[in-house]
Amino acid sequence: MTYSNRNILAWPLLMVMLMVVFLLQLLIGSYPISINDFIHVFDNAYPNTPIKGILFQSRLPAAIAATAGGAALSLGGLQMQTYFKNPVAGPFVLGISSGASLGVAVLMMLSGLLGYEQSNEWGLIAASSIGAFAVFLLVMIVSYRLNSAISMLIIGLMIASFVNAIVESIQTLATADSIRSYLFWTMGSFRNISLSQTPILIIIISVAIVISIYLIKPLNLLLIGEEYARLTGLNISRSRALVIISTCLLTAGVTAFCGPIGFVGLAVPHMARGIFKTSDHRILIPAVILIGAIVSGACNLLTGISIHSLVLPINTITSLLGAPFVIWIVFRSRALR
Repeated sequence: MTYSNRNILAWPLLMVMLMVVFLLQLLIGSYPISINDFIHVFDNAYPNTPIKGILFQSRLPAAIAATAGGAALSLGGLQMQTYFKNPVAGPFVLGISSGASLGVAVLMMLSGLLGYEQSNEWGLIAASSIGAFAVFLLVMIVSYRLNSAISMLIIGLMIASFVNAIVESIQTLATADSIRSYLFWTMGSFRNISLSQTPILIIIISVAIVISIYLIKPLNLLLIGEEYARLTGLNISRSRALVIISTCLLTAGVTAFCGPIGFVGLAVPHMARGIFKTSDHRILIPAVILIGAIVSGACNLLTGISIHSLVLPINTITSLLGAPFVIWIVFRSRALR
């Protein structure tokens, strides 16, 4: 089979897989829904049964969040791997997730000490967004000062380490219940978002995707090398800034609404390269969007299936599936040297 034939067959297959996984997320769970009941839910003459509540209040928002979130994290991971030329870079290397975690930690674990009650889901989203935005501003200031991708990687890791140290300090002052709530948030979940919140998540991710599409040519040039990119007239500083802005939007949006979701953004870009046998971002960007949505949807589907009353959180599933894959990537990259 030629390379072009592989591409032609892969796209419709991925689209079909995405639709199947999305539909399964709506049908499968602790309360199974048949195809017949699912079809009749959209019939106005159909009585208002608990099935409607299950679909529109729980499963549909979760399926939308998993689809959009997986696409966003995978795209962010692809951009970071290209930006840093590092196969194990992910969307969280800039410290955005740590900033969001700090915002949630302050809200959850210091609420009693500061004299206010722990807020609702919108409060958590606001706190997460403020924390992520604060780190985003810090990263942008640093990126303006530095012209080295390696320096940015180090700074991002140091920011994450510093913020995590603050969170650990806050834990020493918090109550057991608030620590438990915070730890539950860090496990991540696509099922905590409501249907009214999904348009906001989609808008944030859509803006970042538009920026990423504009960056297709700059990303391809950066992959070849900065010297060659400069010879072609590429504005390196502006391209780097746009890559950071896009990745920060993708990461912050998903983390604010769903919590930190690990390994998806790291592993999916390698899956896309393996399937399409290319490093061309004209192919990789739509590929990681589709594959990321499928992978996250499948993981979200597994969280809805209980085994002996045991339900695994999303980060447990992504870690169980993603960690061996990352180890394989590391060994494979060393073998190719």
